[in-house]
Amino acid sequence: MTAKTLIATALIALSAAAVPAFAQSYSHLDPITQGQKTRAEVLADLEIYRASGLAAVDRTEDFALNAGQRAKAQARYAELKASPTYAALVQRYAAKEAKGAATEGVAAR
Repeated sequence: MTAKTLIATALIALSAAAVPAFAQSYSHLDPITQGQKTRAEVLADLEIYRASGLAAVDRTEDFALNAGQRAKAQARYAELKASPTYAALVQRYAAKEAKGAATEGVAAR
């Protein structure tokens, strides 16, 4: 085998090994289909994702080192998602979006 072939084989093996780790890092997200979530829901979800600590954990490259941190952040995320906080955030973002749409309508005239 040539050096190029060995390097290509190694890169393919590494990328195949990385796919499960990448998929795992975003396992907290629900599968999203088009039209399933409103913009307000996505923004509220993003806010609790950051507040739970999952965003910080997902930015880390060492998955094994942060197993405990990830578990805590995932539990906090689930807690926030099920809490009235999430519903309040959705309402706040929806109201903000509605206000923005009304303002845009006035400005377009």
